[in-house]
Amino acid sequence: MLSAFLHLALIHLLMAMLPGPNTVAVSYFAATRSRSAGFRAAAGVAAASFIWLALSLAGVGTFLLQAGIFYRLLRIAGAAYLIYIAIRMILARRASTPAEPPRGGAPFRSGFMTTLSNPKSAVFWTSVFALVLPATAPPGFYLAVIVWITLQAFAWYGLVALFLSTPLIRRLYSRAGLWLGRIAGGFMLLFGLKILDEARRT
Repeated sequence: MLSAFLHLALIHLLMAMLPGPNTVAVSYFAATRSRSAGFRAAAGVAAASFIWLALSLAGVGTFLLQAGIFYRLLRIAGAAYLIYIAIRMILARRASTPAEPPRGGAPFRSGFMTTLSNPKSAVFWTSVFALVLPATAPPGFYLAVIVWITLQAFAWYGLVALFLSTPLIRRLYSRAGLWLGRIAGGFMLLFGLKILDEARRT
């Protein structure tokens, strides 16, 4: 069971390291507001990850795959949320300073909703659990997996927030914050459009 546990932890860590909407959300708050805001966004990502993990073990991922139209609607709604956030970032008229935080919602809520807006997470973890989790694992093992991956999510995105809230990064952002914010919004827009296109084609 230890090998299965380590395998799951490694899969999650590698997936978290890939740039995606979660990374953009945490990076944005860490660079524009403060280290604390970045940590709160990371906590939001971790909290939503916990929900998707728990739902995956409860069989929701399998349900989403079988209920095709419902799964598609959920993905479209999630894509719409990411596109909405992206447009707000792109259309921002000026960069924020540390003394004047940007508007756009609480960091925790933004991190939470960014992660929760991707129901593909439930399908992904359902597939991974089916391949890796031992059929004879006790309930405590499942709980340990969920808790560990949740903590690991907070640790990784917390490191992202820690790095991007350093004085050097914040000074760079203060000089080119408007354009960096628009670039981040562009990436978020691409993620949203990609999810929308996948939902359309499935």
